[in-house]
Amino acid sequence: MSTALDARRVSDLGDRILRPEDQGYDEARAIHNGLVDKRPALIVRCRTAGDVVAALALARDAGLDVSVRGGGHNVAGRAVATAA
Repeated sequence: MSTALDARRVSDLGDRILRPEDQGYDEARAIHNGLVDKRPALIVRCRTAGDVVAALALARDAGLDVSVRGGGHNVAGRAVATAA
């Protein structure tokens, strides 16, 4: 997996992206099962279909795994991917 991210494409998603160092990242990555502690490379809070397209293209081009979180209630922690 590559962790090289195109800065322009990341900035295109603006305030929708949370990185591990950003305020609110820990709250956004928390899921129902508190025993699961995964740390995704990025969290994108999509608001539109265009955001989804841009986020998936960014992940594909960077070789990142993608997880889609609805409610985050999967007891096994499969609602959130982790950075390798």
